[in-house]
Parts: sequence; structure tokens; C-alpha cells
Amino acid sequence: MCGITGIFNLGKNKKISKKVLLGMTNSMVHRGPDDSGTVILKNIGLGHRRLSIIDLSKKGHQPMSDKKKEVWIVYNGEIYNFKEIKNELVKKNYTFESESDTEVIIYAYKEWGIDCIKKFNGMFAFALFDARKNELFLVRDRLGIKPLYYSQVDDTFIFASEIKAILKYPGFKRELNLKAVSSYLSYRYEIGHETLFNNIFKLMPGHYMSIKDGKIKVKEYWDIGLDEHKELSEESYKREIKRLFKKSVELRMISDVPLGAYLSGGLDSSIIVALMSKLSNNKVKAYSIGFKEEGYNEFHYSRQVANMCKIDYKEITLSTKNYLQNMKKLIRFKDLPLSVPNEVPIYMLSKELKKDITVVLSGEGADELFSGYGKIFRSPIDYKKLKLMKHLPLFVRKKLFKHLMIKYKNKQFNSEMEHFVYNYSYFPLEEKKFIFNEKMNSTIRNDEHVDAIFKKYFRKARKSPYYRKIEYVFEKIHLPGLLARLDCPTMATSVEGRVPFVDHNLVEFMFKVPVKYKMKWKSLPEMLKSFDESSDEISEKRDTTKYILKETFKHMLPESVVQREKKGFPVPLDTWFRGYVNKVAKRELLNKNSKIQAIVDQKNLKRWMDSNLKDGKDKSFGQKVWMLLNLEYWLREYFN
Repeated sequence: MCGITGIFNLGKNKKISKKVLLGMTNSMVHRGPDDSGTVILKNIGLGHRRLSIIDLSKKGHQPMSDKKKEVWIVYNGEIYNFKEIKNELVKKNYTFESESDTEVIIYAYKEWGIDCIKKFNGMFAFALFDARKNELFLVRDRLGIKPLYYSQVDDTFIFASEIKAILKYPGFKRELNLKAVSSYLSYRYEIGHETLFNNIFKLMPGHYMSIKDGKIKVKEYWDIGLDEHKELSEESYKREIKRLFKKSVELRMISDVPLGAYLSGGLDSSIIVALMSKLSNNKVKAYSIGFKEEGYNEFHYSRQVANMCKIDYKEITLSTKNYLQNMKKLIRFKDLPLSVPNEVPIYMLSKELKKDITVVLSGEGADELFSGYGKIFRSPIDYKKLKLMKHLPLFVRKKLFKHLMIKYKNKQFNSEMEHFVYNYSYFPLEEKKFIFNEKMNSTIRNDEHVDAIFKKYFRKARKSPYYRKIEYVFEKIHLPGLLARLDCPTMATSVEGRVPFVDHNLVEFMFKVPVKYKMKWKSLPEMLKSFDESSDEISEKRDTTKYILKETFKHMLPESVVQREKKGFPVPLDTWFRGYVNKVAKRELLNKNSKIQAIVDQKNLKRWMDSNLKDGKDKSFGQKVWMLLNLEYWLREYFN
């Protein structure tokens, strides 16, 4: 796990400054405290910071080249099946100097060209330069576990694992991307390839970029298959899930440094810990974090798992004061506002576990695959009822579909996509438009740019049922944002986070599993009772979410952990934002020097805050104010 950066001159006879390259590289020292390296060739400079995980010797040093110095690489990530690929290459008479997966990528490219990436199982973002062709490739893993940013300043192309390295490049002009700000507020991260900085972009998951003769091309090399498949029995699905996931955990336990796991007390992390304890010859180390406020930690459940699996277990308790201090610190590491409140606890937890381990396994990705977000994944049933309702008189709707009327406020939808976006958005457009200033509202044009991205993915999945479309959009749009919340807090503390549920083999298989095995009705009577209810009332009351995952691994876990309702990492936001933190938020957001004025009309913002505090009906109010506070702190740091 590392940090990479590079400068590629598209023009001629322009020298690359070693001082600039070193500055960009060393801005990411936290991603790689163990070693660093740079190389400047004819028209390209490559920089690397190393966190040693596989092959701790100097032979793993980067930038790395083949023996003939024809191919160079800087690489961030892990190729878990590198030994299998290496054996294949040895049979083809390739010889290796190191035990690293980095060298395997170089010779895999020399043998198969850029198509070699289709052989890799792992998380990766790398830059590979072919000196024979003067061609640069940038590659990002299939599902977006590892980040990669890029920009172009005049005739110079620059890239890095983190935005801060690009900001270090002389001549880069910082400008606020207002459209991305609106996207962040609605979805907690910037949808698509844009960032909150104009002219800094993300290479999208499952894509690679090639640059040759001044021409830049981007190609998608992987996507999830959406074809219908012959249905198998429940037992067949369970056997294959168990095989694939056990293999995934086993691969992610390959390490030359100590490793452990996050243990939240929820289903996903508990399954990982249970499997690790069976696969390891040593006692597995696991860590849990919570808040001192009552009801805001899950130690009760994580202790049960720890006792059952006989692991080495530690707990950490946070306070509000520590939270706000570390939130500001983490924004500086991420170069962006935080996406979810639990990034701060993950950061605090990572700082603690770094004392013992360097690699940690985490449960991200399970909810997307196994329909853990029941209120959204079950919402196609709402859409069907809404289509029926529009043909009925208002008094009939109120009598038969009271819950749906409350949830959707008598709103009608013209498409599945429109219905999905309504449910998926945290900060509704009309609410944003009320607090935004004139410049913001004229720039975002009702979030047309974001709608275009959702339309793209719904169009790709047009032949699939609505449920499958939601599943697809969650993997393609939601998951990369979720994974960024793991990469930043872990790498800020020089820890490598691995995600067994985000294995492309498992993902591809789970798209063949019918929805009835992911969300299962508890009984026929329960299904019938749901007639006048919305997905909010149905999920986990009338049905069982993640049914097949629970059935596959229930024998390895305490029953209380298997049967409990889903609960996101609990952060007492709403409690805080009606007390001490609300005073802080008002002071920071409403004073005459607030940077948030670049985005909001402060008078309307005050009206909005006062109104929500008074009626207390908006359950997402704390999250919304938290995001605005994040923007304020971020703007101070990067646009002061």
C-alpha cells in the first residue's frame, strides 16, 4: 500500500523538476513511511512512497523497472493472486529479482500487454510507463478500492494517489467546482469523475487511461454482467458464496506484516473475524470503537463475537471533543470534506491498531451485494404501488396507502430513475436551492449534470428489473464513495485496509443470485400485511435482509449477531447537533467571515437551521449540518 505520483510532459523539450516531483511525492509520506523513490526519464517523472507489506526487502523499492529498463511502474495496492501469475510467467522463462507483486505486474505487461490487468485479483492503482513506445498507462481496480486522481496544466499531465500532490504542482490554479459541491451535499460524495476542485478528476473504477503522442484515451476494461441466469437452489448459492468468500478472506490474509480486523459487532465484520480465526494459526487481533453516549456503541455484540471466536480483542471509546478535533485533521488528509461521520472513528481506531498491526480487514461492500440497505432495495415495491395509486381517487389513496402518502407526500414519478434518486438523496434539491446563494443555483441548473450520470447507469441496466438496476447503481456509484471512507482514514495512519466483500469474483456471482434469496419475506401473512406499507415499514420487519449471507454463516456466529437489525456505525450526530455541536455549527456557519458564503445564503441557512431545530422531524438534519460544517472547514483549509 503506497502513494504514487507522476509528471508526464506532453510537449517537447520541457525538463521535469526533481524538486517539484519530490515535493509532490513527499506530500503523501503518511501513505508510505517505509521508503520513497523518484525517477526522471526523458519526458516523465515518477514518484513513490512505500508502505511495506509484501517483500519487505529493498528489492521491493519503487519506481521499479524490468532488467532492460524498458518498462517502469509506480504502484499502490495488492495483487492477491500474484503468485499464480508469477508461476505462469516462470513457465514462460521470465526470471524475477524480488518476491513482490510489483515485479509481477511489469512482466505480466511485457507478456500480455495492458490486457494483463484482466488477470489481476486485487485492489490497485498504478502508473506503468512503456519507454519503448513512450506510452503511459494509468490503471484503477475494477471496483474503485484504491484512488487515482489526474489533471492537466498546459501541456503537462499530472497524477497522484491524493489531491494534495496535484495541488503542489506549480501553476495549478485552485478553483471551486460548484456542481460537485451540490453533488456532495445530496449524495455525500461527488458523483462521477469530477472532484470539488475544477480540473482535478478521478480515474473511474474498472477503467484505464493511455497517453501517447499527446493523445489521451480512457477505456472501461471491466463491468458487471447483467444477463439473466438459470436459477439454482438455495443450497447451491450458499455453497458457492461460502467458497468464494472464504477464498477472498484467505487471499486478503496474505501479508509479511502483522494483520487484524475491524469488529463493529455487526454481521459483516463478524463473519470476517470468524473466518479469519478459522484460517489463522495465530490468535486474530480485532478492534472495536464506540462513543460514551448511551446507545452509541456496539461493544455488547462485538464482545460476544470475540468470546466465541477466541480472539485478541480491544475497545476504544470516543468523546465529542475528540471527534471535532479529528474531523478537521482528517479533512487535511483527504483533501475533501468527509463523506460519512464514521470516517473519524475509523481514523481513531486505525491510529490505535497501528501500534500492533499494519493490515486490517474490513466489512465494506456487503450491504451493496446482499441488499443490506433494505429501505432502498425493497423500494421497487413502492414504485409499483405508486403507479397503481395514480389511477385512484385521492380519498382512496389516503385510505388504502396511508404510509406511502406520508413517505412520498403524494409525489408522482415519471421513471424508476427519478424514484431512485428521490430515495437515495440525503439533501433534497428543493431544500438545497433554498439555502444556496444565487450563483450556486444558477450554476447547478437543478443538478442536471448528476442526473446525466444516473441516466447513464440506468440506461446500461435498462433490460434488468428495477431491483437489479438499484443493485448495479450501488456497485458503480455508491461503493466507490464508501471505499474512499476506508482508504483515507487508514492511509492517514499508514495502515492498509482490505475489503473481502469487494472481490470481483464474488460480485460477479452475486449478480446471478435472485433477489428472493437476498431479501426474504418472513412469511406469506407478513407479505400480505405489507400491502399498504412503504419499504421503510417493510424492511427487517416483514422481511429478512441479507438472508442468504446470514444463512450461509450463521453457524459461525452468536445468534444475537445474526438476528439483529442492521445498524450503521452509530455516531450520535442528531444528539450533538441539538446541543453543544449545534452552537459550534451556528458559530462557524453563520458568522460574517464564514467561507460557506461562497455556497449559501446565510439568512436562508439560519432560517432553515432554526426551523429544523424547532420541529425536529427531519431525522437527517444532523447529517446535513455535519456536511455543511465539513464544507466550511474544508474551504478554510484549501481556499483561505
